[in-house]
This record gives sequence, structure tokens and C-alpha cells, in this order.
Amino acid sequence: MDTIRKTQIIINSTILFVVASTLEMTLHEFGHFFAAIMVHAKGISIHHNYVSNVDDGISLQSLLFIKGAGPFISLLIGILFQWICSHQTKRNMLFLFNLYMSAFGYIGFFGYLMIAPMFTGGDTGYICYALGFPIWLTISIALAGAVALFFLVNSLANYFVEMGSKEVIENGETRSQFIQLLLVYPIFIGIVITTALNFPIPVFLSLIAPICSPFSFFWGYKNALTKIYSYDKANKEFESLNKLHFWLFFLLGITIIYNRLLVYGIFAN
Repeated sequence: MDTIRKTQIIINSTILFVVASTLEMTLHEFGHFFAAIMVHAKGISIHHNYVSNVDDGISLQSLLFIKGAGPFISLLIGILFQWICSHQTKRNMLFLFNLYMSAFGYIGFFGYLMIAPMFTGGDTGYICYALGFPIWLTISIALAGAVALFFLVNSLANYFVEMGSKEVIENGETRSQFIQLLLVYPIFIGIVITTALNFPIPVFLSLIAPICSPFSFFWGYKNALTKIYSYDKANKEFESLNKLHFWLFFLLGITIIYNRLLVYGIFAN
């Protein structure tokens, strides 16, 4: 369909994917950072994808608080931005940003639950290990996290569909093409960019999130393609998605700059 301008949609969505993913990761790490400050840990510093502190001299309870603070912030982000999306009437660039923030917030919480049995050095993996959870319980928590994330991603699928106009999404062929442009291509391109922004990495685990977690979006892919939703909230400003917005490039530049500056770290003490 001529009304779909492929390159513009891919670029706009990819930029917001990268900005939201990077911002959510940064806020997640600031959760750890401020938690470490609150328990008076020593040697605290925050970087682009990790927080460092000295564990000696602080209690197990404090360590668990630090480890849990990041995923907790991610969960709050997921809930808050989904609530914002549910109350937003316009399906514009801000809406798409809020949608990506919600998705990455949920991934930042439930994704860590899913990898808890495999990585005891991660946030929830460490918590389960430190509390002496039997492996069956840790696996059960991981499975529960996967089920919860599956349903949450599917609950967000209708919002991605609503980014299209009524004319685009009521036709199966154009709807499929639109979802490919809005979501599929940005996922693969975004993975490459966000993975690059995670370097240098302190541990291999740091690459799990940018490389693997975005594939969670595909859990809602079938619903985005085939499920019948109400057209009442379809995008009435579709032309806005169809053209390039230079302020998005400025936003991407700011995101890359602060990410690269955090490589050098902010030190609390």
C-alpha cells in the first residue's frame, strides 16, 4: 500500500526501540545504585550497564536489597508505562516510546526471573542462591516469570496494532506488512545497536539482555498479525509515523552520549 512508507516507519520505530531499551537499562542500574547508597555500601559506581560496590561489611539483607532494586524499578516502569498507554488517546511517537518502555520494563523484571536458574551472579539468580532456594523452586520461579511475560507481551500487542491506521490494519496483507516494518525490522536492527552500546562488558551476562530479551516481543507476534481488535483507537495521525522526525535523531544522539559517558562511571564515594 502506497500509504505505508517503509523506510520511515522502520527508522522511527528503531530509534524509539533503542532509546527506550537504553533508558530502561539505565534506570534499572540506577535502582541498584541508589539502593547501594541507601545501605551505605562502599566503592559504589554506576556504569552504562552495571553497578559496582564492595560487598564486604554489609549484611546479606542489604545485598539482597541492592540486587532486587534494579528488577523492582523495571517492574514499576512496565506497570507505569502500560498505564500511561492505556490512558493515552493519540497513537503518535510518544505513544510508541511509552509502549516500548513498558515492554522493556517488564522484560527487565521477568527476564531476570527467567534466567535465575542459570546465572547465580545475576540479580534474581543471586537472590535465589543466597536465600538457599532449592533448584526446583528457582526453576518454578523462572517458569512463572516466562508465563507472566508471555501474557504481558500479548496484552501489549494491540497497542502496536493501533499504531496503524484503520485502513492499514483492517486488511490482513497490509497489516502484516505494517507489523513487519513497525516491530520485526526494528527488533533485529535494534539488537545490533543496543548490543554495541553495551560494550565494554564486565561479564558475558551483560550481553544476554540486549541480544536475547527483545525476542520476547515475538510472543505477541501472532496476536499482532491476526487477532481482531477494535478499530476505535486506530492511529488517526498515521502520516506522522510515515515521515522522519529529526528530533528523534537528536534524542538518539543524547541517548548514545549519556550511554558512552556512563562507561567512565559515576562514583558515589
